[in-house]
Amino acid sequence: MSARRLITVFLFLTSSPALAGIVTYTSSSAFNTAIGSPGVAEDYATFTAGTLINPGSTFNGITYTSFNLGALGTQGFISNQFNSFTGVSLGANQNNGAAEFFFDGNSFDITFAPTLAIGVFFNVNLNSGTFGITTSAGTVTNNGSTYDTSTFVFAGLVSDTPFTSAHIFSDSRGNGTASFNIPEIILGQNAQASPEPGSIALTALGAGLLTAFARRRKLV
Repeated sequence: MSARRLITVFLFLTSSPALAGIVTYTSSSAFNTAIGSPGVAEDYATFTAGTLINPGSTFNGITYTSFNLGALGTQGFISNQFNSFTGVSLGANQNNGAAEFFFDGNSFDITFAPTLAIGVFFNVNLNSGTFGITTSAGTVTNNGSTYDTSTFVFAGLVSDTPFTSAHIFSDSRGNGTASFNIPEIILGQNAQASPEPGSIALTALGAGLLTAFARRRKLV
């Protein structure tokens, strides 16, 4: 294949849309290092215990679009009954306040400004289930076998493409034990995505082809 044709192929490949990629974390310290700057943290410090969070409510840049609690409720609940960073955390208004936490299999959905990173602390019992986040960029889960901080497990992801929503959930894999509350959510709008390995390789290939083509022209 001629150098000119190789360069044409290279230009075609590099003009194609790159595939989205994510890096997942179950360590909050590694996640914070990856996002490279203080994230926007919602630790519920500005809330009062007993506050109800209705679907569609927006606080501190996060809109709580839905609380998926089965037949027992549709609202979030700010609770001071469980471990947290600030004395309060996000739970669920189950059966008109009879419980203040998310049951196994419950979930909630949020939206926010475009971001490249999200991290969530879950206050849980060890080995009680899987806890995770799903975004349009990908999914991260934590099996709840090791605490990250206090009685919290952590799940986070950093993407190379922005996303604007997240589904936060638990799954006990059938034993009904994966209840949780949320002491903190971190959004990393300023996260810097690393170049994809494929893009790096293509750039190197292109540089080599251009050099080879230039040398060939001098010899002709």
